Amino acid sequence: MSLESRGAVTRPGSAIGRAGLVTAGGAGIGRAIALEWAAEGGSVVVGDLDREAAIETARQVEQMGGRAIGLGMDVTAPDAMPAMLDALEQLDDPLHALFNVAGASLAKRVDEMTDADWDGVLDLNLKSIYRCSKPVIALLRRNGGGAIVNVASTAGILAENRCSAYTAAKGGAVMLTRNMAMDFARDNIRVNAVCPGSTMTPRIQGWLDRHPGHEDLMDRICPMKRYARPEEIAKPSVFLASDAASYITGASLVIDGGLTAGVRFSIFEDA
Repeated sequence: MSLESRGAVTRPGSAIGRAGLVTAGGAGIGRAIALEWAAEGGSVVVGDLDREAAIETARQVEQMGGRAIGLGMDVTAPDAMPAMLDALEQLDDPLHALFNVAGASLAKRVDEMTDADWDGVLDLNLKSIYRCSKPVIALLRRNGGGAIVNVASTAGILAENRCSAYTAAKGGAVMLTRNMAMDFARDNIRVNAVCPGSTMTPRIQGWLDRHPGHEDLMDRICPMKRYARPEEIAKPSVFLASDAASYITGASLVIDGGLTAGVRFSIFEDA
């Protein structure tokens, strides 16, 4: 399906002539963001720890009529970004957006964790935002501005049991987003976060497969009674990077089907 047949090139706030970088773009939310950016007319560099998965995402973009490069990257490595930035030169579009998607949880309490556990979760979910954003900020500044979108989590605004390091990291991601928004507004660089609730990614599906009996989890805790689809996180993420969001910076957009909206008291249902 071509971009033109999807109507992407005529939508307001399109990414035509703009390049985007997506970390953890080999599957789930990252892949959906890469595809949505391409649907808006943008070119994209897709990085993922699984190089073949990143290449597959790039292939899907090209099948849509877009331009993409997929490559292996480890956001926890000190030299994570040079290859991503070098790949931009092959796209020949100015960089406009970075989507920091990489992250994963670890179900352990503080007293169950080792220092390596703690450091690993913080590095992957929080320090990676610093590590990937730093060189991009310099490039965006030279290009006259752009946008950074950090994929945080509802765990960054509402603690989750037995996810101590993950909750700390995602809370840090929300606050780092606000701080960066303040620091770089003068450079016309907007920085926002999205806070997804549970999203049906391959990682979540794998967890459900390994822990049968929890298939109705969202029925019990989410007002909309279902998981998000990756594209339901991708579309707001790309919106925040678009000109349609030109006066939005420092925001954390919660996308969770009402999960964190409030507490439902069953007694009131019968009142």
